[in-house]
Amino acid sequence: MREAFNRLDLSFFEIFCLFLRDATSSQSRLFGLTSFSPDELIKHDFERVGECDDYHFFEKLYCVSHRNRDVAVVFKLYFYRCQQIGSGFDVLKGVRLTSLLTNHMRFDQRQPDMQQRPLELYFSKDQKEGAVILQDSIVIRFSHSKKRDGYQVDTLESDSDKSGTLNRIATNTIRHTMDFYDLDLSDPGLNARNASAGLRRLIDTLTTYRLSSMATF
Repeated sequence: MREAFNRLDLSFFEIFCLFLRDATSSQSRLFGLTSFSPDELIKHDFERVGECDDYHFFEKLYCVSHRNRDVAVVFKLYFYRCQQIGSGFDVLKGVRLTSLLTNHMRFDQRQPDMQQRPLELYFSKDQKEGAVILQDSIVIRFSHSKKRDGYQVDTLESDSDKSGTLNRIATNTIRHTMDFYDLDLSDPGLNARNASAGLRRLIDTLTTYRLSSMATF
């Protein structure tokens, strides 16, 4: 399934904006499909992972544009038995978290009817992996392999659940398995010398994000 790329006429940021609105779970035409039925997915070379009589998902590799280059993403559609319950994406490296958040911030500022909401930041113990929670329902997982590297987006996940059975699985998983990182601008530890370069760049971006929407924090 992951040997050939299928190009979408979308940028990664457009995919992200659609995902925030849950449109990737409802607008099958974006992916060249007439519907998200299992038969249609199999017809278009999606691979099923899991058993049909339980929770399972279909996935397919796509190629999208990002900053004048290509990025590979794996589009996932989740099902419980025959019912579609949501969607998500694996990002096969190439998207910096700071770039995505900066574009998100600028996009919100250009939308007079939109108001930025607080975000939450979480890390693993060694800070090699983490997650941002947006809108209290969207999860962006990220990681880096070396301290000097910037954090790369790994997945886009959502609490969206048309079955009503998963109990906010995306955000609850993060909150129960990672440590909350307090974005207190007065905390001198944010600029500590032992903080990685990737962490410092992320905090700089989040500081700008917070100051631009201080009224909602």
